[in-house]
Amino acid sequence: MKQKIPAEHVAIKLNEWYSLIRTNKVTDAEFIKAEIKQQLMDMEEDQTVLLYYSLIDFRHNLMLKDLKPNKAIDMSDSLSKIEAKKDDMENTQVDEMIQYYYWFFKGMYEFKQHHFNTAITCYKIAEKKLTFVDSEEEKAEFYYKLAEIYYHLRQNYISINYATMALDTFKAHETLLEKEIYCYFVIAGNHVDTYKYDDALKTLKTSLNKAQQTKKNHLLASAYFNLGNCYFYLKEFSKSYEHIQKSLSIFKKENSSYVPKAQFQLMYVCLKQEKRDEALTLYTQGIKSSLKLHDKIYETLLHILKKIYFDHDSIDEEFKYLKNKELYVDIEELALDAAEYYNEIGNLEQSIQFYRKAIQARNQIKRGVVFNEK
Repeated sequence: MKQKIPAEHVAIKLNEWYSLIRTNKVTDAEFIKAEIKQQLMDMEEDQTVLLYYSLIDFRHNLMLKDLKPNKAIDMSDSLSKIEAKKDDMENTQVDEMIQYYYWFFKGMYEFKQHHFNTAITCYKIAEKKLTFVDSEEEKAEFYYKLAEIYYHLRQNYISINYATMALDTFKAHETLLEKEIYCYFVIAGNHVDTYKYDDALKTLKTSLNKAQQTKKNHLLASAYFNLGNCYFYLKEFSKSYEHIQKSLSIFKKENSSYVPKAQFQLMYVCLKQEKRDEALTLYTQGIKSSLKLHDKIYETLLHILKKIYFDHDSIDEEFKYLKNKELYVDIEELALDAAEYYNEIGNLEQSIQFYRKAIQARNQIKRGVVFNEK
């Protein structure tokens, strides 16, 4: 009779798999996943290890969703299966770690769905489990994710605080350079939001230099995109176009899920440069990419730009969709832009209406801050 593989051995392998996922090593992670699946067939029965496998597999697909969307599966079913199992867990120390992973990964999933308040709730439950986490790298990963979501909620100083906590750990390990760069992206984004453009540019130029050292295309594309985005807010549109064009070129080669985002932003830049023909071409390409990736948010954002700048048509339905997704930051920014545009072309009535929409969105953002501080 064939001897069963001890569950502890498989658990160690699962830890290795998670480490590869955390550092975005897609090929290595795929390889070890196949090895683990084989071992599970011969493993002694252990429900905790099986649940741990389900969670890491879920995290694996979150990684693929970003980096290799053509390989990613629909994760809603796998999350439902994990949720069905988690209620059966006993409150041992090992299971506290499982609980941490569950709430952390669920928070990441909800963040990807742009359900920011739900994601914050999940992260706060996971944070209570951090006492069971020994790894400083894992704690830093968690702090980075908090920095990321607080940035999206415009809670800039809280975001910078968490990003700095994560950065201290990442900088101490040469193997975590990629994570260090992501922290710089978040810190720079917060600087842009608080109008500290010189600080943002300095940070983003540093991150671009470091990204070039890694030779990781997705990271380099993100560095170009973020730097181009900063130039956009500085109204240096030629530099913005140059950097975002570079990022889009790389994202396309990588079949990245960020292609629609880059096409949207490049369309926006072209509109500011009055390159209307190119903007319209990017709109068509962006819609095609969004539909292919089932990216309803960027499909909606692209429609908004076209309706404002080309059709002069109502965007009430698009804003309603963004409101349902609680994307008030996007509503505020686009409404202000529309107000300024309609003011420039002499349509004062439309301009006033959009200023009102921007104020309403800003009030919702402030209410969200109060909600999340409770």
